[in-house]
Amino acid sequence: MLVWRKLTSAKWEDSWVERLGFANESRLAIIGLPGGKAIRIEVYALSKKEGAALVKQFGGQLRTLKDRIFTHQDDSSRQPIRIRQKILVVSSERQKKSCMREFPGRKILQVPAAMAFGTGDHATTAACLRLLVDIRAKGGDQAGPDAWKILDLGTGSGILALAAKLLGATNVTAFDFDPHAVRVAQENAVLNQISGIDFRKMDVTRWTPRKTWDVVVANLFSEVLIKAAPAISSATNPGGSLIFSGVMRHQEKECVAAFHSHGFRIKKTIRKGKWIAALAVKG
Repeated sequence: MLVWRKLTSAKWEDSWVERLGFANESRLAIIGLPGGKAIRIEVYALSKKEGAALVKQFGGQLRTLKDRIFTHQDDSSRQPIRIRQKILVVSSERQKKSCMREFPGRKILQVPAAMAFGTGDHATTAACLRLLVDIRAKGGDQAGPDAWKILDLGTGSGILALAAKLLGATNVTAFDFDPHAVRVAQENAVLNQISGIDFRKMDVTRWTPRKTWDVVVANLFSEVLIKAAPAISSATNPGGSLIFSGVMRHQEKECVAAFHSHGFRIKKTIRKGKWIAALAVKG
């Protein structure tokens, strides 16, 4: 059995839970160390491919364990995630078929757990999905029925870009810094038989926008959001919408101030646990 381990600061515990969401509770362990300032993160029952990808992306160590037994939790045991009575996010084909029978009028998105952010379980992803549905329901500022262009920054599993397509977006672009996440997002698009999304590898902190979008969704860490705020503003049409998340409550004031200084007004904030998500309008 392969296990990946990494020491890190305790203050980033929630961020690592989000980063390693593919492992769920059956494979992920976070161990507090004496003094309370550091934690050890362990992910168990990895394939060689998964282990190598973790080391490449996050560093840490990969080791073989022979003296412990762990059980896998089947993805299908996770309950479908309900988004505003419009979208259901499921993790298996069996769940999808069941939901099609039980909820015939709803759009269904299948996103298996994978080594990329965003299966819908985490508060940040779920909040972004709800705000995205809210925008669409209201016509979305410039997100009209005939032209809805959306940019998904930090796409992870591709869930927000895929949901936008299900909601009728005609032009969807999705960036992620991690090439593995881009591959996973492309695979999820094929799984859901959704085409027309432009997935790209891109570092948003080094990005200069060459066009603008009606809606920008940015589910990123607060430090990245603050650094990328000028580029995000340049990428958003006047009157357009920005959904941002990945921000912990104690980081909210600084992050909101960064977007205020670049022309955004906060219209709605969702707070759940330690996390916040917000809807802002440019201008």
